[in-house]
Amino acid sequence: MQDYPEMQGFYQNSYDENGRMGRNSLEYLRCKEIIGRYLGGKALRIADVGGATGAFSFWLAEQGHSVSLLDYTPLHIAQAKEKSAALGIPLQACDCGDAKKLPYADEAFDLLLLMGPLYHMQKAADRLQSLKEVHRVLKKGGIVICESISRYANIFEGFRDNLVDDVKFAEILDENLVSGMHNPGDTPFFTTAFFHTPNLLKNEAEQVGFSVLDLVAVEGFAQTLDADNWLADDEKKEILLRYIRKTERIPELLGVSGHHMLIGRK
Repeated sequence: MQDYPEMQGFYQNSYDENGRMGRNSLEYLRCKEIIGRYLGGKALRIADVGGATGAFSFWLAEQGHSVSLLDYTPLHIAQAKEKSAALGIPLQACDCGDAKKLPYADEAFDLLLLMGPLYHMQKAADRLQSLKEVHRVLKKGGIVICESISRYANIFEGFRDNLVDDVKFAEILDENLVSGMHNPGDTPFFTTAFFHTPNLLKNEAEQVGFSVLDLVAVEGFAQTLDADNWLADDEKKEILLRYIRKTERIPELLGVSGHHMLIGRK
């Protein structure tokens, strides 16, 4: 992703990605739940592309899967290697690389996670190239699981966190809603990104030849709540998760979720 040096600079120098999933526990819980539906109870060859410091990689490797982690930011890979040694959980590979040019052989993997790259590529051609590479390295019948940020995520976050009275945030939000482009400039907000609509995510996956098996909301309606308060109580947590599951595919609610996950088959 050489076209996006500000993104790499953000993660390399400004933002601590290590442990983000722990800080966003609802997203992490839901992502693992959805990924778990496609593990099939047997050891798989899995690529975690754009997997940062390995939040999903180590979780999957602990279950006996052979996992290759790839990320564009050198700091993330260094932290993942340190974590691997500290936890005593080896990965099959742990490398820096570009999601648009994967360093893997054709038909090498049963399952591939693409949990970050698509929302850091503003150019449609880059996103499609990344998806073509995923298609290439998956075995026939292999599964891709992609995560995207919702086109409307910032409107909910902006009002929930009282950011909309910031003139610069409002300008960024207006661009989000019109084009999906997220250009924070010199503000402290999230780095350069692209925010999908659910239909656009589906269309891009289908353009490169994937059959879409599912498209679900990650946080769902809980994007509008103080989810940590619900997760802190076991009974309330189960109620929350039950209703997120019940509503995860309702088309009218997909845009409310902060993130979407698409599952495609080669």
